[in-house]
Amino acid sequence: MVDSLSWQQPIIWLAEIMRPHNKEIVLAMIATLLVIFGDVINRTLRHIVRKQPVWLRIGAFIALCAFGYGAISVWLTPILASFLLSQSATVYVATIVLSFLCVGIMAERFQKSK
Repeated sequence: MVDSLSWQQPIIWLAEIMRPHNKEIVLAMIATLLVIFGDVINRTLRHIVRKQPVWLRIGAFIALCAFGYGAISVWLTPILASFLLSQSATVYVATIVLSFLCVGIMAERFQKSK
């Protein structure tokens, strides 16, 4: 039992340091995903409203940027933050590290595909 706890001590220590900043970590993750996929979302909206009058296209873009992206950030942050806080220290740290690695890989691949 002592051996299994010894390798977990650094992870537990790291989780204790990270947990007070959980909401900021989650918000950074969500914001990064929105930056990565924002261009695709904007292009899709532009395609949907391309035949509408200019005032409607501008209004849709403003609504998406001001309310859509903001609502996604405000709504998803507490949900994901509470999910992460309910995890054990090992799962908490592993989830955050792996999530940021995946987001980084997605950003790299998405940038190369342009």
